[in-house]
Amino acid sequence: MKFTHPRLIIYSLTLLWLAPVPASAVSMDFVKLLDNIIAQQPEQQVRKGVQEVYNANKEFSDSWIAGDVDLIVHHENDSLTDNDNYQNWQVGVEFPLWLPSQKNAQKQIANSYGQEATAQQTYLRWLASDTLRKLVWRFQTAKIKVNAARSSLKKSQDLEHKVAQKVSAGESPRIDLLLAKKAVLKQQNQLVQKQSALTIAQNLFQKWTQSRQLPKNIKERPLSPIVMEQHPKIVKLLSGLQLSQAQLQKTRSFKQDSPRLFLGAQNDKDRNSENSSLIFEVSIPLGMNPAYSPKLAAEKRNIYEQQAIVDRAKIQLEQTIFKAQQTLASAKQGIHFSKQQYDISQQALRMSETAYQLGETNIQNLLLVQQQTAEAKLNYQLIQARSGQAIANLNQVSGHILEAQQ
Repeated sequence: MKFTHPRLIIYSLTLLWLAPVPASAVSMDFVKLLDNIIAQQPEQQVRKGVQEVYNANKEFSDSWIAGDVDLIVHHENDSLTDNDNYQNWQVGVEFPLWLPSQKNAQKQIANSYGQEATAQQTYLRWLASDTLRKLVWRFQTAKIKVNAARSSLKKSQDLEHKVAQKVSAGESPRIDLLLAKKAVLKQQNQLVQKQSALTIAQNLFQKWTQSRQLPKNIKERPLSPIVMEQHPKIVKLLSGLQLSQAQLQKTRSFKQDSPRLFLGAQNDKDRNSENSSLIFEVSIPLGMNPAYSPKLAAEKRNIYEQQAIVDRAKIQLEQTIFKAQQTLASAKQGIHFSKQQYDISQQALRMSETAYQLGETNIQNLLLVQQQTAEAKLNYQLIQARSGQAIANLNQVSGHILEAQQ
């Protein structure tokens, strides 16, 4: 019975070509942080395990013995029966031998483990890229918020100083100074909160990267998704599928058990003579192993299930990539609108400050316009950061590993 399926192909080494693609215009000091993250990945233990399995199977496939070696000792003595002083001693070793198809199947399994080790290494580097991208943009966003809070506090303090002068000159009521002081206290409290969030982001960044400084040039350029079969996640899944297919081929090759070879020596002794001889014996199984069919069926099922996982992962990645593209497009449009809102807010603030100095408006209106301007500026800066983060996320889900620009 031959098992075929149009989708269950054995992927060649070309599908596991994992040369990294330059993914960004980021600086080298940014990319160097990737190695620090990789060194701390808990998943690196899994990679070591895969490498050990590959080495063991490679050594096994290079062996000319297909299994364990049995030591056999045989002795005959008629002292309790005929008592003719007959004795027979036989000592030897017995072990299975590879059939050509079995040898090739085992080599294919070893190769599959080697490809899995390569795929695992690249997959973990891709995961490390995701961690680093998230860390730097969380750090950058926290810094933007702290700088914005400091700027707002400075403007509130400047306004408080001007209001104090107007109150001293009798040009404004004392309530204006109280409201200005209240605004300063509010900005001081917000600055403390933003600094706390920045400290948390910096601490997490340092824990993973062993650096406290945010690298320069963290903004990437958007790249098109790579071929799905070369996406690190898909390559990793395909390597598992290929390993199962190699195991299926090995099971087919063991439809009949391996032949066994016995090498030994024999000594026969009676009253009149004593003879010694060498023994060479080969046993060749006939018929099919009764456990073959159930095992073959179970492995076929496993392959179908793994193929389904690969297909589902492709669909999910395509949806994730499309969503990331839409998020980036939305962020780019948001930059334009936020810039317009910020420009208008600045004009309104200048007009409100002039009107307050001339006594044409009250302090409440000026504080409100000042707050709206600060929010518009912060939104403009944040939407720019979100655009950079959206590019990084798009490159990540598209399968691009962080690399310095060539």
